[in-house]
Amino acid sequence: MPAETAFLKPAEGRRVPLPDGSPWPAEGKRVELDRYVRRRLADGDLLPAQPAVPAQPAVPAQPAVPAQPAVATEPDVPAVAAEAAVKPKKR
Repeated sequence: MPAETAFLKPAEGRRVPLPDGSPWPAEGKRVELDRYVRRRLADGDLLPAQPAVPAQPAVPAQPAVPAQPAVATEPDVPAVAAEAAVKPKKR
């Protein structure tokens, strides 16, 4: 028969040692419900909790319409016409 486990975290303002002596994580920990843990539950040192759901990484939204090509295939103003517009007329 598999051992019963639970996700537990320390009660507000309490420091609870793990059986190995290290501090119980404030965010909680899934542990086997042995005598030590059951006693901490009965004393109110530990409380049942839900594990924190990891935040989903922010994914940039994909555009609904594909982006236009960065280089235009046909220029708006031909280069020759642009040069002619810049040259001053002779008198």
